Order: sequence, then structure tokens, then C-alpha cells
Amino acid sequence: MKNTNKQSHRTCVRMSAKDYELLKKKSAAAGLSANAWLMAQLATNRPVLHREEETWEVIRFMDEAGREINAIARDFNSGYGTAEQLRRAVHLLGAVYERLYALRKKGYLHAA
Repeated sequence: MKNTNKQSHRTCVRMSAKDYELLKKKSAAAGLSANAWLMAQLATNRPVLHREEETWEVIRFMDEAGREINAIARDFNSGYGTAEQLRRAVHLLGAVYERLYALRKKGYLHAA
């Protein structure tokens, strides 16, 4: 038997009872199943990320730190890494975490 369903992926969405009631209400009002209504919303309500300058600064820092960490990793993979390089990589990872954490505390929940 040939499967004619073009949908090949499945996901699970967890929500509160209140949110589920709202989903059922909105989908029924639109004359759609809950799944069809969610898919229609996905097609029309794509999230837009607004990145402020401070977010871009953190992204630039992450890019620079990532390049340096990758260079250190290449040295270690070649057998030439040093303890000082390893300390530097750990320091950079900590700095990236601290900057992202500070940004999230300011209210940028999707800082990355």
C-alpha cells in the first residue's frame, strides 16, 4: 500500500490545559483541525528576531572566540597544543557564557 501522505515529520508540542483549550477554540473557529490550524499559523506567523546593537556585539565576540577556540583545537588535534592554549580556550568559553548570560538578564531571551 502506497503512503500518499506528503508529511514525513512529526513533532510533539507540550502545553498547559489552558493553552490547549485556546488551541481547540481557535482551530474550531477557523474550521480546522488543531494540526491544520497550527500549520497555517506557522506559515503566516514566522518569528522575527530583532537584534539590538548589544546583541550584535555579543555575536561578534562569539564569532571571534569561536575562531580562536577552533585554532586551539586544531593544534591539539595535531599534537602541538599547550596547557596555556587550553587555559585560553576555557577562559574564552567562560567569557562567551558570561556575555550571553548578561544579555539574557537584560531581557533578550533569544540572545543567540
